[in-house]
Amino acid sequence: MNTWWQRRSLRLRLALWYAAAAAVVLSAFAWFVYEVIEHRLAAELDRQLRIDFDLIEAQLETDAGGSIHWTLRGSHGDEGFARISAWFEVWSEGRELLLRHWPVPEAKIKNAPPAPESSTLKFATLEIERGLFLRLMERPARVQGRGVVIRLFRDETEMRRTLREVVEVSVLGLPLAVLLAAIGGYLITARSLAPLRAMERQARRITSESLAERLPNPNPHDELGRLATVFNETLARLEASFAELQRFTADASHELRSPLTALRAVGEVALRGGDDPAMLRETIGSMLEEAQRLTDLVDSLLTLARMDAAKTAVARETVDIAALLAEVRDQFDLLAADKQQTIAITCDPQLTAEADRTLLRLALVNLVHNAIRHSPAGAHIELSAARRESGLEISVRDNGPGIAAELHGKIFERFYRIDKARSRAEGGVGLGLAIAKQAVERNGGRIELESELGRGSVLRIMFA
Repeated sequence: MNTWWQRRSLRLRLALWYAAAAAVVLSAFAWFVYEVIEHRLAAELDRQLRIDFDLIEAQLETDAGGSIHWTLRGSHGDEGFARISAWFEVWSEGRELLLRHWPVPEAKIKNAPPAPESSTLKFATLEIERGLFLRLMERPARVQGRGVVIRLFRDETEMRRTLREVVEVSVLGLPLAVLLAAIGGYLITARSLAPLRAMERQARRITSESLAERLPNPNPHDELGRLATVFNETLARLEASFAELQRFTADASHELRSPLTALRAVGEVALRGGDDPAMLRETIGSMLEEAQRLTDLVDSLLTLARMDAAKTAVARETVDIAALLAEVRDQFDLLAADKQQTIAITCDPQLTAEADRTLLRLALVNLVHNAIRHSPAGAHIELSAARRESGLEISVRDNGPGIAAELHGKIFERFYRIDKARSRAEGGVGLGLAIAKQAVERNGGRIELESELGRGSVLRIMFA
């Protein structure tokens, strides 16, 4: 049953839910109406019985022999109408029948009700014959000082006929109302889900080659419109990701082809050059440089791929920031000395942070390497760390050429280089800052740039 239900369309399921809800609501309403009508009719019968009691009690009298008589006459002096409309009994307090006034002769009464059990006010319904129900009221009274119990009857046939008609109307009308609710629900659902069907048709046409297309969204304010907005935003992100992937693939292919082309060119020159040992050594040296550049590029790509693929949480530990900065400085002392550069550290020796030390070190290594590469000979590079109100801040400051403000958002993109010719000559491929940004974000932080043309740059790692 569950499988059958799941295979049905949403329109059909909603229509059936509408029908079920309508059936429940209408059934409850029909029951409520029935109870109200029954209560009103029963209350009216009880009110009439009370009126009958007042009239009959006033017309009862006792003769010299102790018998009780009813003195009421019809409008023409006969008892015909009075006998038919007045239906009652008078019992003594000792449960002795004193007077019975029924619309039928006593000889034809088959199942007369028993004597009253107590001298208290009582209302009840009893069936004296098959299909003949009477409303009964018993109430104590006094007839010329004598205590009696007067029992009055009212035929419930008309009331039960009315209630039966209510039930018949409900039984006949309920299925029709439920059917109309189902049809109306189906039509309303079909109209309401029309934008969803349009979105479905459009989504089927969108492929990786047509990510620029968007789902139709005639009303962005309702639930379906908000869903279309979310899908369109997702498509925009996918389009940007595919564009970035295509650009990344093209850039990676270009960067891989450059050293490979250089290796082939140098090898061809060496083959044509003969057996000159000096030339061969120079050729091998050039080939090794290109091979190293190719190795660095592959290592960087592998690092980015591993960080992109990592889904598990980072292994956080207490990191001694001062010791980490000193370790990074020591790693680049020789490289900085080759360009007559100095690296200074400003940090509280007690400063620590909860982070993945490997990722944080990777980010700092790439930032410092980037600062050394782009700073002129004799420049001063400063590594600093401090605790701010917003959290921990680690900065790398250089004396390089600076970066124009319109390029601040691009330098963290993969393979982006401000001066591509200069960077390739110096061994850069535009992946260092991308790796640093990825490592910092994996650590739960963010990286910021402060730079102006001709005034150097400051790259800050911020942890909350």
